[in-house]
Amino acid sequence: MREIDLASLNEMVKSSRNKRTILTFHSIADTDAVSSAFALKGFFKNASIATPDFITGNSKRILEKLEFDPGIITTKFDDSAELVILLDVNNFEDCGAFKSKLESFKGTILIIDHHTPNEIKNNNVTMFNDESFNSAASIVYKVLKSTDFVLDKNTANLLTTGIISDSAELRNAFPETFIQIGELLERSEIDYQSMLLEMHHIASPHSREEFIRDLFKCKVSIVENLLILSGSTQIHANKTADDAIRIGADAALFYTVKENEISFSGRLRPPLDKTRGINLGKIMKSLAPLINGQGGGHPCAAGAYGPKIQGKEEFIDTFMARITNK
Repeated sequence: MREIDLASLNEMVKSSRNKRTILTFHSIADTDAVSSAFALKGFFKNASIATPDFITGNSKRILEKLEFDPGIITTKFDDSAELVILLDVNNFEDCGAFKSKLESFKGTILIIDHHTPNEIKNNNVTMFNDESFNSAASIVYKVLKSTDFVLDKNTANLLTTGIISDSAELRNAFPETFIQIGELLERSEIDYQSMLLEMHHIASPHSREEFIRDLFKCKVSIVENLLILSGSTQIHANKTADDAIRIGADAALFYTVKENEISFSGRLRPPLDKTRGINLGKIMKSLAPLINGQGGGHPCAAGAYGPKIQGKEEFIDTFMARITNK
């Protein structure tokens, strides 16, 4: 693995513009990862976007609202590509079904990430990993600014949603974050409040009723001085987990059961990931085998899904133990 600085990243991206490229990301890709991929797709001449499984519902909704087609995202990994750009993740293990594909890939793999650095032994991997950026979208915007590529209004809007979402709506922002958001809002000709409305869809009264009922019936506990909310949801476990944090929970775990699958969404209030050393992405990944599935994500927001519904109780108990033991 070769590590590079920002100047080298800029040069590598510019010199690779005509290469046949795969833009991909971690399992259950969030708005940050997805917005970064779509912005880079506009720059590269011959690029496709591939996901190891699926993107979050909120990412899909934002894409559609900003007139991007989520249908162009494929689950096919093109082994004949010259370059793979791995966004918002710095290891292969969190890439689900693409893990083995990445390990055996013969071309160049470029990683663009902002999380805790990770070592990959493959010689064909080049990594830019800088924790001074709050999001992959922030890095991608910085790179695109160094080129002759002109962002259209919708792409500027999309990158802004990625930066804002991964900064926990600016609670984890750096000074440059505000500068970038200001520039992007000016380019997209939209104000900040309107941007938030793009990100946070106002659900129908029926859907909001279900969210509120799910929160009212959830289990509330205080363990090791952490207020934890957990329970089942009718539709969107991730939305209920987000709402739990917004109303004051320190941690949240909610799940949705469908006919042949159970999916979990976990959330943590920043900066507990740093002060308590909790990484929900790693926890979800380690617990996914309990439901014969896959999991991963970020330190404060992660998920897991799988077909083994009967593994639910062990998953929940182990999750709570991992959170409180930290």
